Amino acid sequence: MVSGLGVVVLGVAMAGLAVGAEPEELRLVTARDAALTAVVNHPGLRAARRLIAEAEGRSFASGRLSNPELEVEMAGGQGSEGRVEAGVMQRFPLTSRLRLERELSKLEIEAARLEVAEQERRVAAEAGEAFINLVGLRELIALKVEEGSLARRFSESLKRRVAEGWASTLDAERSDLVVTRIELERSELKAQEIAAAGEFATRLGLAAEAIELPDRLDPAPSFPARRQAIDRTDLRLARLAAESAEVGVSLAKAERWEDVGLGVFVEGERFRDEPEGIEPEALVGMRVNIPLPLWSNGTGKVMENEARAGRRSAEVEALQLAIRNEIDAAYREMQLRYDAARSAGKILLPAARRQVESTKRAYDRGEVELESVFRASERLSEMEAIALDARKGFHLAMIRWLTAVGGLTPENEQ
Repeated sequence: MVSGLGVVVLGVAMAGLAVGAEPEELRLVTARDAALTAVVNHPGLRAARRLIAEAEGRSFASGRLSNPELEVEMAGGQGSEGRVEAGVMQRFPLTSRLRLERELSKLEIEAARLEVAEQERRVAAEAGEAFINLVGLRELIALKVEEGSLARRFSESLKRRVAEGWASTLDAERSDLVVTRIELERSELKAQEIAAAGEFATRLGLAAEAIELPDRLDPAPSFPARRQAIDRTDLRLARLAAESAEVGVSLAKAERWEDVGLGVFVEGERFRDEPEGIEPEALVGMRVNIPLPLWSNGTGKVMENEARAGRRSAEVEALQLAIRNEIDAAYREMQLRYDAARSAGKILLPAARRQVESTKRAYDRGEVELESVFRASERLSEMEAIALDARKGFHLAMIRWLTAVGGLTPENEQ
């Protein structure tokens, strides 16, 4: 079922669409919230949904008789001799062509709906990945800020010790270089964050300043149970294409016989009959037009459609295999990412923190230099970055797995 926050996200986004304005502020807590918002607001999807209306419009012209034909013929001769003929011709199919055209139109409408649904699945996945990348980038920037603050305090401490004659000037200069390096790294990450925030907002169809995100990724992600794939939209679309190809074969066979024309006509004629003079005459008749499929009998088109039907059927089988392998690979990758994230959070970080505390106590007892404390804290910052990368990798792997089994839908709620 859709979470309460997901309902709020959808409600706010839909309200913004209804009044033609963006919400003042939209809080997104999970990647799924971002996915739901993107499905509602993404400008490309709003345009893609017009494909359904286009297919429905085309269906109005399918499976209908051709327009009747009005025929008028006039001829004149010597004196008052002449002839006038007027008739109406209507063409009718000898086969079930019209029914097949209507059936094909219905399949095209359903295909348009599935194409939109498939785009929604992909847009949701892209929005979820963009959410994880952006939040992870902001958390990494926060780590760099903390690391820079620590390096700056250490540099200032070294300068005081240099002034007191207890430390080398080279050490102080080296610490200044470390501070500068960290500041440059933070500036580069900030530039990446600005670009990522703009791209993320575009995917959601909102202004960047209207989106509020969490400060960090979920520190304790839960591992989902294995589940069967739901009927993915791309597979349904492939099956529908195969079905349409089969109908196309039947339609190509039906079109081998062109429509038969049936018509009625009225003819009036004036002619000279000696010695009686000018005599009028009126005729009413029926006309039949039967095209014979002798030189162009549609065999080539039938062969083409049969080959297309075979190709579509093979594509369905290939896609089924690809989906099974994709789901299996995504799940195994997610397991590895989960183990790595869990190890980093439960083993790596606690060990690095204990080392920092032990080094600080040793420094207080006068057993180690201040530089040892700084180095331990620097290693802790590196471990925190590694742990963040592991958590980010797991979240991205989960999104890829959810997308593989069907998409970030209510059925696949994290």
